[in-house]
Amino acid sequence: MLIPTTICIIRHGETDWNSSGRLQGCEDIELNDAGREQAHKLVHYLRRESWDVIISSPLKRAYETARIVASYISLPGIQVMDELMERNYGLASGLLPEERRSRFPDGTIPGQEEFEHLRIRAMDSLTRIATDHAGKRIIVVSHGALTNSILYTLSGGEFGSFKTRLKNGCLNKILHQNNTWSVEFYNKTVEELF
Repeated sequence: MLIPTTICIIRHGETDWNSSGRLQGCEDIELNDAGREQAHKLVHYLRRESWDVIISSPLKRAYETARIVASYISLPGIQVMDELMERNYGLASGLLPEERRSRFPDGTIPGQEEFEHLRIRAMDSLTRIATDHAGKRIIVVSHGALTNSILYTLSGGEFGSFKTRLKNGCLNKILHQNNTWSVEFYNKTVEELF
């Protein structure tokens, strides 16, 4: 039997846009102080296990989360993977929920990345990571919509996109073994894991 590949996907810590409810896509927004604290807390769980690789979206909020985590774990450096970027929300980016409903009442948002495109991009990235680092233990730092599309795909729609609101700084543990994916847990904060 092959050694399983373990992937822990982390949603980045909180930003000011997260705390105010603004839709945040490809904009390069930094963590706020609460987000930095969430990133530091992640280490309490992650240090219980050994990790081989850390991979991050290039966006500041994800990369800073990865940098804080990596500073406590002996890893050779953070790999950046552009395909892990957040969904592009087009003209809805930066808007509050009521602004989005008012401007786009039918739900059609110009310039928004189609869900199926996001889902395929996310799964292709996850598969590439598992292939490139087979049998390893990998930390991936990414974003809510991208991670949720992975969870949606792996659960056959039971959870993830359209059903789960991922918390900032949450952990999602996925295993890949014998060409099969399984979700060990999802949307867990460090406090919920202790």
